[in-house]
Amino acid sequence: METLQVQMPISPIKNGVTKPYIINCSGEEYVVKFLQNPEGHKALINEYVCAEVARILELPLASPSLIEVGDTFVNDYGKEISRHTQEEIKAGIHFGTKKIKKVFPINTPQIVKRAYNKDIIPDLFVFDQIICNKDRDSNGGNLIFDYEKQSIVVIDHTHAFDIGPLWDEHQLKIRIGEKFEPFNMTGYVYHKLVPFVDGHNPFSNILQKLQVISIETLKEIMDNIPQSWNINENEKDVLVNYLMDRINRVEEILECLHLLLPKWKGGVT
Repeated sequence: METLQVQMPISPIKNGVTKPYIINCSGEEYVVKFLQNPEGHKALINEYVCAEVARILELPLASPSLIEVGDTFVNDYGKEISRHTQEEIKAGIHFGTKKIKKVFPINTPQIVKRAYNKDIIPDLFVFDQIICNKDRDSNGGNLIFDYEKQSIVVIDHTHAFDIGPLWDEHQLKIRIGEKFEPFNMTGYVYHKLVPFVDGHNPFSNILQKLQVISIETLKEIMDNIPQSWNINENEKDVLVNYLMDRINRVEEILECLHLLLPKWKGGVT
């Protein structure tokens, strides 16, 4: 993942439990989540890991990047930003995504129809099940429409892995092998997407892409998490096992989705 340098703050983002801030980074505006945020350091770990898995699966992302903050920036702007984040920000590596100039929430099927990349919707359903992201449907800001590119963009995975940033080694261990449960497909976001999973074999692309993800792939992702984010080796191993277990049981994911996707005519390969 690319590492960018901060230059100057632009404005706080009022919504969002991690208290993000718009920062000019290497000449572009980025939505930055600081390691020191009300949700804790695992919010950034969740974002990083999910972004790397999504990248392998070729899902459309908003240029996730590591954001390097130096002492000079903290001295000049730290108090201003810390008032917003409610935590004292420190120099180091943080996480950001590129701010898209003009976006709309996915609040009508008509917006989805306009998206040139609406074929990623089956992939998104499977991805959210793999990372157990129950937050997508209830949070309209986690799936957006880029007006300029006429495309769907996937963002914000702070609350992945069933319990979001609250997970620990024990909590993930007890969730390995658990039964897949369908998310609320009639909710705020998902019910606009359901009609676009249609025809035969809509999941063939995501099934092919999942084949390239191995234990080694996931371990490499874990090994590239910044050391300052305080994830220990046991937690890395358990997170690898948790994700690999869910990827290996993708057929069960499709079984739990099948009854909720009325236009899916059958076939999985």
